[in-house]
Amino acid sequence: MQLMKNLLIVSATEAEILPLLRFLEANFRTVAQHSFQNERYSVDILISGVGMMSTAYNLGVALARNTYDAALQAGIGGCFDMQLPLGSVLGVASECYADLGAENRGAYIDIYELGFLQKDTYPFTDGKLLNLKPFEAGMGLDLVPAISVNTVSGHSPTIAARAGRYGAVLESMEGIAFHYACLQQQLPFLQIRAISNYVTPRDRDAWQIGLAIRNLNQHLQDFFSK
Repeated sequence: MQLMKNLLIVSATEAEILPLLRFLEANFRTVAQHSFQNERYSVDILISGVGMMSTAYNLGVALARNTYDAALQAGIGGCFDMQLPLGSVLGVASECYADLGAENRGAYIDIYELGFLQKDTYPFTDGKLLNLKPFEAGMGLDLVPAISVNTVSGHSPTIAARAGRYGAVLESMEGIAFHYACLQQQLPFLQIRAISNYVTPRDRDAWQIGLAIRNLNQHLQDFFSK
């Protein structure tokens, strides 16, 4: 008999995960608000809030109160690679800081160059938080590198500098907090992002938020329907 897996799904906003919530309400037994079960999974949904600080605090509280077999972070994000179609769903192989440091006139000095953190201080590996054993082998997704920022890239020099320095495909505001907590807890995890926009000077009219949310949630629903 297969043991039930206790899963935590983390999303910055309810809007990003609302279709999955409706799916779980319709197909799972509701145990409590944002908590569902069937014969295979016990699923808690955590709306962490936007940004690293809110995510770190609320995820820390959730992990202190409950024991999970794995955690998923699900959301939308920007993409540096314009060859990937908007709405594409990807997993994240690695996370790193992209704006934690100091400015020196026109130059950016990262936290490592400042000497406040060593690149291989656990759980970092060469300045990155790696997911070497992603939950359910990445749930069938291509895994790509990502960066986390407090201010999303929207100025051409910033975009070029970050793309060149980090070689990232995805950008979000919460991913590194999720990776850090899961690695510290030695909890299997996977961050999933659907591309809502390309990382360019800000142009909301070109974004495809609705498409990204639909594709993200369809992938999650397909996983829980197997």
